[in-house]
Amino acid sequence: MASKQNRATVLVVDDERGPRESLRMLLAPNHEVLTSNSGANALEILRTEKVDVATLDLNMPGIGGEELMRTIREEHPHVEIIVITGCGSLASAQEGIRHGICDYLQKPFDVVQVTAAVNRALTRGGARRGLVQFMEELGDAVGGRDRDTRRILLDIQRSQKMRGSLGNLFDRHGRLELAELEHDPGRTLEFLEVLAETIELNDSGMRGHARRVAFYAAMIADRLNLSVEDQEHVRLAAFLHDLGKVGVPADLMLRPAALSAAERAIVEQHSVTGARLLEPLGLSRAIPVSVRHHHEHWDGGGYPDGLAGEEIPLISRVIAVADAFDAMSSHRPYRDALPRSVVVDEFERFSGSQFDPLIAKELLTILEATAEDMDMTLLADSTEGFVSAAAR
Repeated sequence: MASKQNRATVLVVDDERGPRESLRMLLAPNHEVLTSNSGANALEILRTEKVDVATLDLNMPGIGGEELMRTIREEHPHVEIIVITGCGSLASAQEGIRHGICDYLQKPFDVVQVTAAVNRALTRGGARRGLVQFMEELGDAVGGRDRDTRRILLDIQRSQKMRGSLGNLFDRHGRLELAELEHDPGRTLEFLEVLAETIELNDSGMRGHARRVAFYAAMIADRLNLSVEDQEHVRLAAFLHDLGKVGVPADLMLRPAALSAAERAIVEQHSVTGARLLEPLGLSRAIPVSVRHHHEHWDGGGYPDGLAGEEIPLISRVIAVADAFDAMSSHRPYRDALPRSVVVDEFERFSGSQFDPLIAKELLTILEATAEDMDMTLLADSTEGFVSAAAR
């Protein structure tokens, strides 16, 4: 049984006394339990008490369960929601998922079912708090953007894959504290993988981008005969190269039209922000440095520092080639993937200006050695998990 000061608080909302009292008695041994017989009363409680999890019935007079669910999500985004109802339907379940509920249970419920649901909700709540703490404490560019932080959390709520990834991480490691992350690069990477993938959720053209870039970068690193340690750094930095986009407003990331100079400057800060996010976490210094400079150009025309030639870290030069290859060879909402011949022409054209000519040549050698009809993006997408596996 949890000690009094460590007990989570569960709010049970149901207009029927029987289910309400049953849930109260079931949860009371391990949690602080508050009860409410109406949606209006539940909102009053939420505005005055600290609540970790709320269980809601859907069929209630006045403020019904679905309206209450939407209001809680808007006004109290930290509260995890479990729907427990006897009048559920596919439509109401879909509505709940859209609003990021943690679980959807049918009445009559049983002890095992409810206990497991509340435990899952508390685990996810811990993951959310860890994510908020991570973003708020690592870099003003992210911590100061409350609206964007909430958007990212909502993306995680809506994505079963993201919720599963965070849940698995916390199941294995318990409550994830920033101070602990700083001394455990393996756990750090798992956490950052989840965060990196949330950046891709709202843009169908970018899904899988981080993993594919890591795959292509690893192929190039192997061709360059880099040391085992440097090859690992290539994979990790390539996977995390766009992490700083977590601090870029969503409307700029998704806008199909050209950006103004001021807007482009905001987007271009993502490489600096990404490096700042990574610096305190105990990873090799090569990783944040490589992330910072992955948009530098061989001729000095890139950003953020206008480095040129071998001033640019080698890993950054590898990522730049892998990143550009994925951009050209993947489908985008505004165009199809470019034919292999066009991709080759582009790398030959910009070798020595945008790209390190040696690294561009290695990529072209890889392409020459693969069949013309081989789908490189499909091959890369089939390697899910190799980045974190390599780190462990």
